[in-house]
Formats: sequence, C-alpha cells, structure tokens
Amino acid sequence: MQIDLNKEITAHFTRIEGLAEQASKDQDESFSSRASAMTALTAIIKELTKTQAEVINMELILKTEQALIEAAKEIFPSDKYHIFTEKLNELLG
Repeated sequence: MQIDLNKEITAHFTRIEGLAEQASKDQDESFSSRASAMTALTAIIKELTKTQAEVINMELILKTEQALIEAAKEIFPSDKYHIFTEKLNELLG
C-alpha cells in the first residue's frame, strides 16, 4: 500500500487549520483549546518542513549517485567498471 504523503499532510493541515480558525473565532472556547489548536498547527508545519528537506536531500543523493555512475562508465575500462559498482553498492547498502 502506497500512501500519498503530500495528500495526507495537506488534508491534515487543512483540518487543523480549520480547527485553529474555529477556536480563534469562538469566544466561548477556552484559551487552552485555542492554544492546543495552534500548537497542532505549528507541529504539522514543522513536520512538513522536515519532510520537504528530507525529500530534497534524497533527490540530491540520487542525482549524485547517478553522476558518479555515469562518470565511472567514462573513466574505467569496461572490465574494471563492475568493481566500482560493487564497491558503490557496498557503501550505499
């Protein structure tokens, strides 16, 4: 099962944002309810930022790996290329 992380985070963000807005407008709500809604909203924004940074880092690592492989194809003779790829696979796990 694949989870669409962007869709789920966006939906959760929208729900929390709605609750925060509702709590801020409702004068009958206690201050702690408003604070809880804002804390939840802040937490999800923080998590979204962290997730985006991780995705950017993963994409950069993948591009670097691809560049190394392409460079190795040009540098190493074909009979030595497999040694490079084996060592790269060992390092990357």
